[in-house]
Amino acid sequence: MKKMLIVSLSAAVFAGCVTQYNEPPPPQAPRTIPQEGVRIVAPQAGGEQIVSQQVVTPPAFPQVRKVASWAEKPLRVLVSLDDGQAADKPSTYKRAIQTNLEGGLARTGYRVVYAKPAEILVYGTLRARKVNARGTRVAWTGEADMEITRAPEVNAINGQKMQDVVAKRRFDAKSGDARTNDDAQKILGDRLAGSLTSFAQDGVRKVGGTMRCCSLVVANAWQPQDAPGYPTLFTQRVSAMPGVHACTIVATDNMARTITAEVIYDSAAYPDGFVNRLYLDPELKIVR
Repeated sequence: MKKMLIVSLSAAVFAGCVTQYNEPPPPQAPRTIPQEGVRIVAPQAGGEQIVSQQVVTPPAFPQVRKVASWAEKPLRVLVSLDDGQAADKPSTYKRAIQTNLEGGLARTGYRVVYAKPAEILVYGTLRARKVNARGTRVAWTGEADMEITRAPEVNAINGQKMQDVVAKRRFDAKSGDARTNDDAQKILGDRLAGSLTSFAQDGVRKVGGTMRCCSLVVANAWQPQDAPGYPTLFTQRVSAMPGVHACTIVATDNMARTITAEVIYDSAAYPDGFVNRLYLDPELKIVR
């Protein structure tokens, strides 16, 4: 009897549980769950559709404008040699000289470029001619007029005179006897290349002097209280500093609010470092 009573009671309890879970809860109004930057309308019951909306909140502008990074870069040297031939068909004589010349300048610590802009220009006028040789052998003789100067754009900004920063010299050599014209020109170019490279290395150091290139990134360049033309203001203010040859904005990032600039300056005018002088200009509003 007791066993039958327990079974009946258990069945009743189970039936009550099933009945309770099968009953749908009463519908309720959607509620709002606040989250950081996001508004979500979610139902509690009744099968309502969930609706989400992204709330875009612009970040607060930092109030500190500073130099995020800076580094000294090698000056750019443009090498231009003219042998009277088409640019895409240089003579063997020219190729021998140019290869040695560019390699020597790179080893000195300068950036060799093949198109402007550049801070230092190396120009060469090459001449070569075939001369008599013994029997079936050939020989060539050649000359090279070299000139090294600062770029006109650099000199125009600080008012320097071109003749004050020019190194000029003429070189000549003879190949000696060779089997073919190409062999003779290669020998001639190699013989001239050593002297030309030494001259170019010394001349570039002389023409470059104490000129340096500083690449820097200004963080938080745009501030709410500033006009949108801060890159222009930066260029104008820095270009007006004593000893600055050129200031160029090479990149801007409106989203990150940064500008990247390259400044060509005379290091002798800034014994305490160029970047330290930027903090002293009240118009730039750059802090340490």
